[in-house]
Amino acid sequence: MSLTSDLPRNDPKEDLFGHAPFAEQLAKSIARHAGEGGLVLALHGPWGSGKSTVLGYVRYYLKTQESTNDLVIVEFNPWWFAGRDDLARAFLRQLQAVLPVRSEKLRELGTLLGDFAEGIGGLIDLAGWTGGAAGPAGRGIGAIVGRQPKDVPALKSKIAAALKEAKLRVLVLVDDIDRLENSEVRQLFTVIKALADFPYVTYLLAFDHEVAARAVETDSNLPGARYLEKIIQVPFHLPAVDRVALRSAFWRRLDEVLAGTPEGTFDNSRWGWIYFGGLEPLIQVPRDIVRLANTLSVTYPGVIGEVNAVDFVAIEAIRVFLPRLYDTLRANPDKFAGHSPDRQDREAERAFHDKWVADVPEQWRASTRMLVERLFPKVSVMGYGTDFLAEWRRDRLVCHPDVFPVYFRFSLPSDAVGHAEIMSLVRSLANPNDFKERLLAAAKKTRVDGIPKARELLERLMDHVEKDVSEPLVPTAIEALLEVGDELVEPREQQGMFEPGSDSRVARPAYFLLKRVPKERRRDVVERAIKGARGLVISSKLVRYLTKEGPGIEPLLDADDLKHVQGVWIDRARALLHEPSVTNNPEFRWVLESWRAWGDPTELRDVCAKFVGSDAGLLVFLHAFRSDSQVATARSVKRHPRLNPAWLQPFVDTEAVATRLVALLDRGEVPEVLKVDVQQFLKERDMRAAGKDPDALGWPDDDE
Repeated sequence: MSLTSDLPRNDPKEDLFGHAPFAEQLAKSIARHAGEGGLVLALHGPWGSGKSTVLGYVRYYLKTQESTNDLVIVEFNPWWFAGRDDLARAFLRQLQAVLPVRSEKLRELGTLLGDFAEGIGGLIDLAGWTGGAAGPAGRGIGAIVGRQPKDVPALKSKIAAALKEAKLRVLVLVDDIDRLENSEVRQLFTVIKALADFPYVTYLLAFDHEVAARAVETDSNLPGARYLEKIIQVPFHLPAVDRVALRSAFWRRLDEVLAGTPEGTFDNSRWGWIYFGGLEPLIQVPRDIVRLANTLSVTYPGVIGEVNAVDFVAIEAIRVFLPRLYDTLRANPDKFAGHSPDRQDREAERAFHDKWVADVPEQWRASTRMLVERLFPKVSVMGYGTDFLAEWRRDRLVCHPDVFPVYFRFSLPSDAVGHAEIMSLVRSLANPNDFKERLLAAAKKTRVDGIPKARELLERLMDHVEKDVSEPLVPTAIEALLEVGDELVEPREQQGMFEPGSDSRVARPAYFLLKRVPKERRRDVVERAIKGARGLVISSKLVRYLTKEGPGIEPLLDADDLKHVQGVWIDRARALLHEPSVTNNPEFRWVLESWRAWGDPTELRDVCAKFVGSDAGLLVFLHAFRSDSQVATARSVKRHPRLNPAWLQPFVDTEAVATRLVALLDRGEVPEVLKVDVQQFLKERDMRAAGKDPDALGWPDDDE
């Protein structure tokens, strides 16, 4: 991937935009001109439309035609001399440097042109053309400066006579006039006007007529277009580039720039939808292709695989051609990324979007609005709910809030999970041990913002369970998630008050993967996964999902199969309940709740009585029921511990538990980290005894 030069093309074989036929006809017209008088031609075209390339092709065709062997071509680019004292002298110096060298017949013109330049205001040392004051040409100029003033009209007559006697045609190509300052534009046209009647001299000037006319008018208060009409004898307008040719050249260049895009990830249908839905009008002239392609050559390599290539091209096009809109997008992710707003927010949203639309140039206003609506469905009148988010993130579209920043940072944060990493995780299912090891390793890593890496992996995995896990590996993925899932459950202090539990993050992918398993095989897949699980939390969560499927949703298991897998889970619970990996899990309480829901309550109470038989077991059991409620105070929002004895009553004798806890506190045998559990249990027990319901209280802090 490399940058493309913006230099004009000189070989018609490289023509991509249909300029060559026009240039060839223009060259023939110049070659056929047989008149003695001077001639001024103009090639009009907007900035970046290919005027310089056409001049290059004209030069090529003239040099390859036998009928133009006596033609001397002089090239002058005034932009190279912009900001110097006098463009007129620079122009004459170029004639002085080229004409005597190209033909013996024009040898004497060197001195005459030098004197003429002196006569219209002296000479300047043109660094790079004269070789500096110490060079031969520089010394020659110095000599000329020391001469006596010359008769300018007489010098002009002598130059005309020399040209007429030589009978050699001279073509002067002048480019980039529209890049000059206003005063320089007028100065150059004044010079050409003064020299336009030299015999056998033809000028071909390339410039944007509108820009040049405005420059003359601004500098002189003269009517710019009328001024140019008096100088230009034959105007030519560069034909507009064929839209098909422009499109083809743009796509060919994009093929080069996007070559590193992972195979199979470029969405051709989306490209057509975005390109023809607002992107195409931004590409007006060949230079637009160069500008955008060069921009992408710099920015795209840093985000390959982490953004949708189609969306990235569109966003970068907005950055290049509509920078104010780009700044609006970048500064307002909440206005563009995400799902559609609630109806009550629509009016405020509409006013915001109407404002940026009004700032877009009128010729692009409608197409740009369409483009933005296609990139950001939230902006459109159609409603897009949260159910679209997973697909948007899976496809790395700019409209997803998590992906949006990557398009404007041109890279991922160093500790973020990229698309390449999540796809590598999906592919690792071919080796289940590798898949499990990756998840367990991620559970030990934390991002700089405190979010566990395993959490992000699991959330991103949800985007891919429907389409990217191959059919044969679906059961493998379910078994792997249940086998190590309990080890991915986060400590309570890492879980936000309003976030879904970390057990849900593990069980949800398993549940949605199970939907892809043929119904007659689902029971066996779930049974095998439960029996292979190292813990009980994630397997119980999956079975709870299967038990509590909402109304109107076809159950994944029929009633008999569901009862069977619940029994399989109870058998697994009997085997693992006393394992530290189960009892120390932050979600141990929900293991007990699941057993109570699907098993024999009497058996469960006997199991729990044995478990709390030891003081250590009692404290572990108590901690499993501890929760935290969020309390809003005048100054902040705080967590408050909760432990209602009513929550334990289905499993143990809470009065007997209270008596033992009081004794443990009195003997100082409660570890410091567990004292809050014991104290909160006893506090809420006393409240219940006083006829208060702890669950109905707001729990303000005592010091507020």
